[in-house]
Amino acid sequence: MGDFPPFAESAQALLECRAIGKRFGGSVALDGVDFSLYPGEIHGLVGTNGAGKSTLMKILAGAVPDHDGEIFIEGRRVEFSTPAEALRLGVAMVYQDLSGVGQLSIAENLFLGRQPTTLTGRIDWTKMRRTARDVLVEMDIQVDVRRRLDRFPLVIRQMVEIARGLHSGARVLILDEPTSSLSPPETRRLFTLLKQLQARGVAIAFISHFIEDVLEICDRITILKDGRLVETAPARSLDKHRVIHRMLGHGLESAEPGYESATTLAPRTDKPACLLVEKLRLPGLFDEVSLQVAPGECLGLYGFVGAGHQELAHAIAGALKPTEGLIALDGRTLRRGDVHGAVSNGMVLVAADRAQTLVRGSEIYKNVTLAHLQRSVGNWLTRGRELAAVRPLLDRVRCRPPKPMLKAGSLSGGNQQKVVLAKWLMGPMRVLILEEPTRGMDVGAKDEIMKLVLDLKRKGTAVLLASTEPELILAHADRILTFRRGRITQEFSGTLVDKQTLLRHA
Repeated sequence: MGDFPPFAESAQALLECRAIGKRFGGSVALDGVDFSLYPGEIHGLVGTNGAGKSTLMKILAGAVPDHDGEIFIEGRRVEFSTPAEALRLGVAMVYQDLSGVGQLSIAENLFLGRQPTTLTGRIDWTKMRRTARDVLVEMDIQVDVRRRLDRFPLVIRQMVEIARGLHSGARVLILDEPTSSLSPPETRRLFTLLKQLQARGVAIAFISHFIEDVLEICDRITILKDGRLVETAPARSLDKHRVIHRMLGHGLESAEPGYESATTLAPRTDKPACLLVEKLRLPGLFDEVSLQVAPGECLGLYGFVGAGHQELAHAIAGALKPTEGLIALDGRTLRRGDVHGAVSNGMVLVAADRAQTLVRGSEIYKNVTLAHLQRSVGNWLTRGRELAAVRPLLDRVRCRPPKPMLKAGSLSGGNQQKVVLAKWLMGPMRVLILEEPTRGMDVGAKDEIMKLVLDLKRKGTAVLLASTEPELILAHADRILTFRRGRITQEFSGTLVDKQTLLRHA
């Protein structure tokens, strides 16, 4: 845990909720949960997908008004029927899917919906930009407030949303998965800002699947399981193993060793490669990249956000078109930028953005059969044939619930990823390309997804795993390539490698 100013638990809580309960139809999302926040406290909230974390925080942010239990602000009972009411009473939430408008400037985003005006009723651009600059400088954020928001990295966009909440008068900040898409240096920058806010007495609720982040920056940690409060304890009294055990009721299996320690990588295999990439180039993203992957091998591509390895994964799968270079599968040269050709030859991409590979508004069974419709049902298309083809695949990937008629978007992140894998299992799969396959998932869901990948690898599928999470790469890669500024900086095979080594070469 960091050296943060102590908060006084004996003082009055800034925010407190008692016996919060919430049902969605016949399902219990929260069952009598207590939670509190003190001035200058960073309070972590952890639990598996479906544990009730987001529901609890949305209740506190006014986004879910109909619930059981009571909420108090500085000892006074309050009721939030809208996020605007919560904000008026000092509670703001920054969601994982940021709500900023990328096409507008930073200043416009900071004052969204409440722009200062002149006496004639026009927007006072000079005052707005000057105030925006002052607000951000106070938070040690030095940026050009006239530039579009989408021109900045994710960490800056997050900081702008935090600044918007604080400038609106928030004393309680709820952060939903704030580090899920950040590189380690960006995480450090965000943590520096949170420490500054903590020193100013801001209370922060920190929801995250990254247990190391929660243990590092939080004063207390609350663990939820199946909508119930399991434990609230000082962070210094907990470690990762205990948190995982309390979240799941058991430890991890396949994923745990790589997440906890250094890993001894296998020596380079003598099997002939099924995927060959030579001198692939796309200016501004990656340059002169060559690699090969053998059947049954997992090659890890590691780097920070923007290192080029994620874009490389898309290019190999045909989703981006390189200007130069060769991509060959089983000795056959593939056309650059041809997704259909890649899929037809058995090379598939599971992208970090599930919206690229999943139609969330459509039923599960339609998502599974979409890419290989004729293969799955033949020339005569009926819903019954589709359902018959899909049900065994949902059982194989352990999708929960295994109900093919449900909308794909109604599933948790982990189960949405299982649907994507089921889709590709419908057809031939020689090479599986994964980009951040477990982003936004709890440790249990991560373990299940990667067990499916391990099973495919054992059956001879070549796996390309691109990630900004060193723990994920260490846990599952047989060989590792590190990237920086679009180029390979180091290859690791047949040696002991740990997280710090990867960070040093990225």
